[in-house]
Amino acid sequence: MTETPHSPLPQRAIVTLSDAELACGLSSLRWRLRDLVMDGVCLVVVDVSDLDQLESTVLAALLDTHRVCRRRGGGVVIRHAGRKLSDVLRRTGLDRVFDVEAA
Repeated sequence: MTETPHSPLPQRAIVTLSDAELACGLSSLRWRLRDLVMDGVCLVVVDVSDLDQLESTVLAALLDTHRVCRRRGGGVVIRHAGRKLSDVLRRTGLDRVFDVEAA
């Protein structure tokens, strides 16, 4: 009997974003994402159901996280994207970068 090496499932974290939280500044989000990646998370699920729009600075932070996670076999998933957010991601081509789950 031959054993095949078992690869562990990627560590996953869920991050919920809200307009109120982002109004306080982007640095806390960047630090939170950085800490998750440093702890070994390679799949970050970002719940955007409470957001009206995604600012370019938020997208930049998510892209940075996505790059690191991809090297580990994971990535970033945008979850509960409303129609407006989904349209923006599609128009910018980011729907081909992130996995996007519609609301």
